This record gives sequence, structure tokens and C-alpha cells, in this order.
Amino acid sequence: MISISLRFSRLPPFRWTLACLLASALLGGSAAAQKAPLSERLEGFDSQIQQVMDDWSVPGLAIAVVTDSTVVWSRGYGERNVEADAPVTDRTLFAIGSTTKAFTAAGLGMLHDEGQLDWSTPVREYLPRFTMQNEFATKEMTPIDLLTHRSGLPRHDLLWYATDYSRKSLFQRLRHLAPSASFRSTFQYQNLMYMTAGYLAGEISGLGWETFTRRRLLNPLGMARSTFSVDSMQTTDDYARPYGGDRDTIEAVDYHSLDAIGPAGAINSSVSEMTAWVQLLLNDGRHGNTQLIDSTTVAQLIRPRIVLEDIRPFMPETGGSLLYALGWFKETHGGTRLLWHSGGIDGFSAMVGMMPEREVGWVILTNKGGTPAPSVLLYELVDRVLDREGPNWNQRIRDFYAQQQAEPDTARSDTTEAPSDTTAAPGPSHPLGDYVATYSNPGYGTFEVTMEDDSLVGRYGRFSSTLRHKQYDVFELHPEVGGGEQTFKVQFESAMDGTIDEAKIPMESAVDPIVFARTADEALTSTNYLQQFTGEYAFQGQTLTVRLRGDDTLTLTVPGQPTHTLEPTSENAFTLKDQSGFRVEFKMTDGTPTQMVLHQPNGTFTAERKQSQ
Repeated sequence: MISISLRFSRLPPFRWTLACLLASALLGGSAAAQKAPLSERLEGFDSQIQQVMDDWSVPGLAIAVVTDSTVVWSRGYGERNVEADAPVTDRTLFAIGSTTKAFTAAGLGMLHDEGQLDWSTPVREYLPRFTMQNEFATKEMTPIDLLTHRSGLPRHDLLWYATDYSRKSLFQRLRHLAPSASFRSTFQYQNLMYMTAGYLAGEISGLGWETFTRRRLLNPLGMARSTFSVDSMQTTDDYARPYGGDRDTIEAVDYHSLDAIGPAGAINSSVSEMTAWVQLLLNDGRHGNTQLIDSTTVAQLIRPRIVLEDIRPFMPETGGSLLYALGWFKETHGGTRLLWHSGGIDGFSAMVGMMPEREVGWVILTNKGGTPAPSVLLYELVDRVLDREGPNWNQRIRDFYAQQQAEPDTARSDTTEAPSDTTAAPGPSHPLGDYVATYSNPGYGTFEVTMEDDSLVGRYGRFSSTLRHKQYDVFELHPEVGGGEQTFKVQFESAMDGTIDEAKIPMESAVDPIVFARTADEALTSTNYLQQFTGEYAFQGQTLTVRLRGDDTLTLTVPGQPTHTLEPTSENAFTLKDQSGFRVEFKMTDGTPTQMVLHQPNGTFTAERKQSQ
């Protein structure tokens, strides 16, 4: 089950999807027969849109409503660039976030149509290097599993959001990421699996995901201005600036590149171009006189595959479950299907929805991150399409928002008992300089601790901040994330000999803290540095031999034992690989090693370097 903490103004990237799940639970009303043309049912919608924008401080918004054959509504509202007082048009490009996922799923469907991919064939038969930490998932994961968020892997979003790792590097790191559920057991929203689905499409086609998607979908649909990166979007003549802030404020934020995770959310488009995409699906894969996607494949794309069990308690008014298909959420209103997907990334929120039985769909794009405005308008449109009198969704979601804001945020609560006001927090166990090092994790990469102006600074990827001491060996990292400050605990651990050798950081709340092991400085692995320690050392009639293997590995041979690998930890100090509690320290005289001190769990022994060397 997913634990959801809804904070509209504080949600991290892509988390807006889950916020929309809760918003969707507020629906009520019953379907009615269509009593008027859709254009008449949209009367007064202009003022409703403006009211929603005002209530949620949305600088700019564009919306299009289509039938299977007609664009009924396509307009822009507000400003795409507040500082330049530039208006939004229906041509304005916005980041569409996770609504990109439906394009990625459709691309795999097209490969399925051509016989290049089978939905039920394990991914590893197409990508032999595909590896998850769970062996069963590695062997059995299919394209359908990638697209339905049932891999067993939680989000692990910081891996891509905070770093510059390439798509291929992210793909290779999957094997080191801990799952939080068994394979196919539950829904866990997952961007890395959609990245993998796009990587799969790019490898099978030989074109890469971007070129494949442009050639097979964007170009045929006339989506020529749509882009795959925020950099290329900014070279066009009509694009939106990103903004954040809470319900009452508008704050400029930076664009965030999604190039590596692209298939999960990198497309930038306009409502005028997205109308062709929605109409393609309403017409069962046909665009004009061309059948781009087989109609049976479109049916597969929108067929539900998994129930979001944790959402059911929030949906009493609909009387049904929220389900997930391939890049689409699905719920039912008065017997009519509603398919939708939200999108959210720094400074942008989006919503794409359709009701196939009514042959109606819509696209809502904004340049305000973390806003529920697209959700409000989604359900206002549902009422208008069904020609029913619904509640005031804007007011209901505002009330829900206020209730959530009033509740304490326990998502990153501190469970450590704080010292009393009269007692100082226990200090760190070591001088601050002892924490300075580079720490590494095979999945997440490196976490670096440096000293600046007598304070420790922690860096992970693009995130950095002063490490504020909490108590004992626990510090806090406070990086700026998506225009707001986030807090991460950092707990340092010591080896048996007392040296700091690990940093544990809860970067993914669904699994245990990520463990970063201390690594040696590059200077400590150079050939010249390691060469100085080689030679023979005498201890109680035995000769201990230190040799250089290759250019960067030091070894220790003790008579009667296997050769041990020495791993540098700090200047003149090493640990024995795979031997917990063993440490080697070389004592220097005038810059030359003269003694080798072996620290073991049962004592310390000193070996003298033989003088003949």
C-alpha cells in the first residue's frame, strides 16, 4: 500500500500524479443523457478557468477540448512569461511532464504491431543487460510490467532528479536499487521503469527513444514544434517560463532538464498540437486516412491492468476503484470511462484526459508547478461533458488543501528524541575533519563531504548545503529542491577501529537508508603513491610482503594465508578488503615507510620494514 502525504505546494517532481489521485477521489454526481451540443455546455467556462487561475495563483494556462473530429475549444489564458508580460496562446509550449508516459507506451504498441516486440516476452530477451536487484523480476519483467508500475521498485527519484547520469547509466544502476515490494504485488508509481521502456523502444528500433517517437508519432501528427528538452523549447518563439510558489504566490523557478529520464516525462508541447494526439486515441489509432496504431493495440493501451488499492477508501462517491492501464489512469463516472494522466515537473503542471464513449478529450497545460488547477478543471469538464450539475470542485479541493496544510507533515518527521532545552545536543564523536571524504554507493553514486569555512558541506549530484549537526553523528542536509528546501538526515557510522567509514541517507522513504561507503581519494590510488609501501616487513621471524598488483592495487601476503587486497581509506592507511575490523597503517620517517602497523580485532601488531630495501 502506498502511504500518501498530500502537500500541494511542497510536492517533489512528478509527485503531482499522486496528488491528482486524491483529488479524483472527491468526485460525485451521476451521468445524464447529453442534452446540448458540447459547445453550449462550455458556456461560461472562460470565467470558470479564470477563477481557478486566480484562486491558485496560476500565471499562465492553455486548454483545448476536442471531439473525435473537431477542436471545440483551444485557448490561452494569462502570461507565459510574467516578467516580460508575454501572453499565453494555444501555441505556447509547456512541459507536459508525465503525460509523456502515454506516448512511450504507444511507441511500444507500434513496435508490437510490427512484430518487433511482444507484450508478454521478458524484457531481458530484448535487453540482455537488464538487471534488477530481485532475480525473479530480472527474469520475468515484461514490457507490460514496465508500463504498469508493478515492478516492486519504489520511486528512487533522487537518482535521476539530483544527478546528471545518462539514460544508459541509469539503466545500468537499476540492479543496485532496493525494491520495497515483491514483483507484481502492488502499484508503485515509477519513473525509472518508464525510462527503461523508452530505452527498450530506442534499442529495438535502433533510433533512440527521441528520434523514434518523433518519426513515428510527433511528425505524422503534425506536432513539429513539440520538443524533448527544455533547452530546445527555449529556442522557439512561443514558450512558457516555469513558476512555483504556494496557493497565494508566484515565484520564478529554474527549468529542470529531464533528458535522461525522458520517456517518463520530457516532452514539451502546446494544446494546439496535443489535440491531434488526443484525437488519434479517440479515433482508435487513426489519423486522417492513416492507421498509425492498430485499433486493437489502442484498446490494449487503455485497458486497466492494476488496481490502486490504497486509493479506494478515498472514492466513496464514485463507487468504484481507480485503476491504471498503460500510461493512463482509469475511473468510471455514471457508467462512463474517464481516462487521464497528470504531469508535473519544476514550474509546470499538466493534465490530459478523455472519455472515449463520449468521444471527447482535453488537454490542460500550466506554468505553475504543484498546482491542483488542472485537476479542478478536469472534473469541471467531466460534469460539462456528462451535462450534470456537479459540486463546486474548486471550493472542495481548496477546502481539502486547507485541511492538509493544517495537519503536521510527517513525511520527513524527526523520530529522534531531541535534547531538552536545558541540555546541549551531544556533539559529534570525531573532529569535523574526520568526516571529510567521498562516500560511494553502487546505485546512487557519490556523496561528497568537504570543509568550507569551518563547516561541513554535503554534496550529492546537483544538491548541496551545509551539514547542520543534529546530535551525535547525525547531521542534516538542506538542499534547495524544486524551488523549496528539503531536509535529509545524514548518519555517519564508524568502523571497528573507530574511523568514519559510512554515511547513511534516507533518499527513498520506502526502503532502508542508502548506504554510502567511504572511498579513497584518487591521489591515494595512484601508482607512485602506492609503490612507496611495497617491500618486505619483518614480524616475529615472519616476512610479510607488500606488492603492487597492476597499477592501482596494493596487496599484503602473510605466510600461510591468502593474499589480501589493501584498500586505501586515508593517507598511509588501508583496510583489508572483505576483512571487517582489520586495518593497516604505515608509519613514516622522513617521508619513507619504516613500520607497518596491523590493527586487528584481537590486538595491534607492528612489523618493521627490512633495511635492505
